[in-house]
Amino acid sequence: HINQIACYWVKDINKETVTDELLATVRSNISERPSAGIYVEGGPETPVAWCICYSYGSIGTLHVLEDHRGKKLARALVRHMVCIVTESHGIPPFVFVHDGNFKSNKLFSSERWVKQPLCFSKMFVSAQNV
Repeated sequence: HINQIACYWVKDINKETVTDELLATVRSNISERPSAGIYVEGGPETPVAWCICYSYGSIGTLHVLEDHRGKKLARALVRHMVCIVTESHGIPPFVFVHDGNFKSNKLFSSERWVKQPLCFSKMFVSAQNV
């Protein structure tokens, strides 16, 4: 599933442009940091949704495959990651969301995360620990 996640790591990347360096980065992030995935029972052994934390504690790389959107999988992953990040980092979870990412902005706002405006994106901090 490393290859699949790498294809979505950078916007508009395709399988032909996935480098060994990118695969190593994805592998490292999954093995060394909090992460979670949702799999379809009886389906392929690749996740249909996933979320991986960055080294500084930010929740990132939240993605749900097109065929599985609208099932609240991203919401379930975010809620799960709040628990994991709080336990592993001991800090309130946070995430950076670009202004143009309307779905993510809506998701984190509906989960009552607190917006912290920045120049190119918004930082949301989990209100659970505030």
